Amino acid sequence: MNQNLSTDKRASETAMMAAAHRHLSLFESNPDFRTQDTLAKLFIPGLGRFWLGFAWVRRYLLKKLHKKVPGTYPYVIARTQYFDEKFVQALKTSVPQIVLLGAGYDTRANRYQEQNQASTIFELDTPALLEKKKAIFKRNNIVISDHSKLSPITFGQDDLTRVLKQAGFDPALKTLFMWEGVTYYLPESAVIETLSYIQKSAATESTLVFDYFYRSFIDGNHDYYGAREIFKAVEEVGEPFKFGIAPERLETFLAEFGFELSSHNTPADLEKHYLTSDGDLLGKVYGFAECVTAIRT
Repeated sequence: MNQNLSTDKRASETAMMAAAHRHLSLFESNPDFRTQDTLAKLFIPGLGRFWLGFAWVRRYLLKKLHKKVPGTYPYVIARTQYFDEKFVQALKTSVPQIVLLGAGYDTRANRYQEQNQASTIFELDTPALLEKKKAIFKRNNIVISDHSKLSPITFGQDDLTRVLKQAGFDPALKTLFMWEGVTYYLPESAVIETLSYIQKSAATESTLVFDYFYRSFIDGNHDYYGAREIFKAVEEVGEPFKFGIAPERLETFLAEFGFELSSHNTPADLEKHYLTSDGDLLGKVYGFAECVTAIRT
């Protein structure tokens, strides 16, 4: 199979699965255990969307998910809420530019377009995935937000600087860079290349929001909650995780690229802030993942 086609297929499947998790959460009885992504269902194939309309199917699927990849479903819910907060905060403070690195089937530009008064949103992903996204929106009579620019890029081949420049990105303007559900699929060289670009091109006080996996997990430590199962699952589909950071090195790692750590949510933090209702824990996330906010100094 052509390498680009293989990469596009994996990217599309990963994006669809994340969307399916977000859609599935909308059926939760507790509103604190839901995302707000009412558009996620559009990216689920019609037959799958049909079956998810039945409560018994959802119960079966959640039971299977919790057994096969424990921590995944709650983690996607918590991560989505975390990134939603950062996105909305940027809109409220009129951050001029928001760059979605590996946007996938992100729907924030449309979901929050009423709050967007001045922010241009650059959605970067593979040409095939963005074309599929546009086709799905068109088929469902949804107009892509006027504030959004879908910018195709073949990661690892195309120059990020050129792609953003062609899309109208202004490096002099304060920017929010969002890197959701991506870093651990990339080789270290690609992560460094992206961070180096931001270091050279981002205005002072720009923000980087991303999530990452622990280096020890990438290296094979299965002692974390959900680690053994997710390792087995990715081996089965042939898409192993590649990049991680040792949490004790996070601050130093970011400083190497001109960023100051603003906040990071450990697994316990994610559960406390996004998965707890009236003192009850609604779901347990991976024990090896964190969501991070850093500021360009």
